[in-house]
Amino acid sequence: MDYYSQLVTDPDLRAELLDRFDELAGAAAAKGGLEGLERLEPPTVDEAARAVESMTEGTWVRDDSALEAIILAFTRPVYLVQDSTYTSSASDFPDSVEIANRLDSARPALERAIPSAGRVDLRNHRLQWAGTAWMVREDIAVTNRHVAEVFARQNGDAFVFRTHFDGSMTRATLDWRREYQRPAESRFRVEEVLWIEPDGSADVALLRVSATGEEGEAQPPVIDLMTEQEIAATTAVAVIGYPARDSRNSADDQRRLFGDVYGVKRLAPGQITTVSADGLLQHDATTLGGNSGSVLIGLETGKAAALHFAGLEHVANYAVQAHVIERIIRERAR
Repeated sequence: MDYYSQLVTDPDLRAELLDRFDELAGAAAAKGGLEGLERLEPPTVDEAARAVESMTEGTWVRDDSALEAIILAFTRPVYLVQDSTYTSSASDFPDSVEIANRLDSARPALERAIPSAGRVDLRNHRLQWAGTAWMVREDIAVTNRHVAEVFARQNGDAFVFRTHFDGSMTRATLDWRREYQRPAESRFRVEEVLWIEPDGSADVALLRVSATGEEGEAQPPVIDLMTEQEIAATTAVAVIGYPARDSRNSADDQRRLFGDVYGVKRLAPGQITTVSADGLLQHDATTLGGNSGSVLIGLETGKAAALHFAGLEHVANYAVQAHVIERIIRERAR
């Protein structure tokens, strides 16, 4: 199934999209929501219905149309997180009532997980931050190998923080807040890099986090991991993390979907689309580069299904399944 086909497989969401399509097209045009597509006339509801039918049948051929932009913004929105709960999108585009109702049903579970995902901030480094991490055991956070390698490296049997030519050492902290228009911080020092999986293996790293934050606050709760069987039974998820402006993705798409707001905590609903025997899975939530290390939370269980590590725009996102993380913790977190 191609990317756009999977966005309209849900019959209730598909019906809402078509019922409200004139509203959506008008809002996109009025609010500048079709940046980069100005030469095109806003699509009609009849054109949308024909396109959705071809998507459902798997015969849709991508054409970078305004129709695609509207479908993507409506079916895979990205919500801001404020005061440890998800609020609205910064894109100023109409929200799906169907998606909002499903998220509201899962709100207690999502609100348990949101405080436990943090931004990996750096000191003594050219980058201000490197990605996302989340609590997987008491004192232990998980992120991606390629995130940890920004500030740490292997030295014999251990892992050390990188040093510069002047002798200064890069340090990392996890800020569990970093919310849009909220000044509050909750910063915990990364005391040790426990493990970085080698190249060719799962894109996973384990970090030991300080017992208390810089203001003496307690660690956020651990996010429980799904079993392999639970992952196989899960479809609806939400990705929690810190998307960054990404030069590899369409600038116009980013403005439409993220409202030009980056580096703050976000929640993006989506679906698991493929579960592989190699311990990986694919999903279709909207992400950007800073989402590396984000957690995929199952809406029904509130548990972590996977660790996001990469995405290809309009193709798929990729994540490490939770049971693989469980094995790495068992073997490497001593």
